[in-house]
Amino acid sequence: MLTDHGAVFRIKDAVDAQALTEAELHASCDDGVARERYGRSMTHAEVACFMSHRSVWRTIVDTGHAAVVLEDDAVLEPAFFDRVLRASETELSSHADIVLLGRSKLRRAASSWTYFNEPLKQVATVAGLRIGIPFKQWTSGAVGYWISVQAARQALAYADGPIGALLDDWPWHRDHGGSRVLELRPYAVWEDFERLPSSIERERKARTNSRTSLHEAALWPLRLVRTAVRWSAVAWRRLSSLGEAGRAHHE
Repeated sequence: MLTDHGAVFRIKDAVDAQALTEAELHASCDDGVARERYGRSMTHAEVACFMSHRSVWRTIVDTGHAAVVLEDDAVLEPAFFDRVLRASETELSSHADIVLLGRSKLRRAASSWTYFNEPLKQVATVAGLRIGIPFKQWTSGAVGYWISVQAARQALAYADGPIGALLDDWPWHRDHGGSRVLELRPYAVWEDFERLPSSIERERKARTNSRTSLHEAALWPLRLVRTAVRWSAVAWRRLSSLGEAGRAHHE
């Protein structure tokens, strides 16, 4: 499909967690930092995932061009070829270091509800792409993201040494590395998680406590209130922007 659209791409083999020895894994991971942040050790697959993406960042720096990083279970929307691949590297770099193009474990059918519950703030349209900062950044997967050369270089610097964070811990990239992490709306990349189950998820679930259905039901009223507050903040920002634009025009 990428070839059909004339896209220049490279396929890189991921680091095989099962091929790593215990000594290699121990040297590659900072278990103390991971436990302090997540309350658990990172899985072998999570460490290998970070190592794989770090290898891709090195390639980006070597080539000197921004790139879109796609995992092997990525499903691409037509907008990916029409807009994302044609976006200006200079324009995007002026607004963001990393742009998330999709989200892990999200079905297309549920995307409208997700957009409603997770509105963007500080929205900008860049090269035909609507990007912005969500009210909450979290570990939302890395099925597809755009990253600038400068961001890749910075990530190699702040992610050097033993790994103590998840690759898709975007708040960590933001707070620890100073990366401007934005999201694309609507998403242009989907994870084919139903047809291609993730080994990372299997290991992760074995180490974390899942919420009960009763717990999930109890959270719904709070989530609705949170959504209402977020949209109120969005409306206030828009009204403030219109007011400032009106005053500037009057002056």
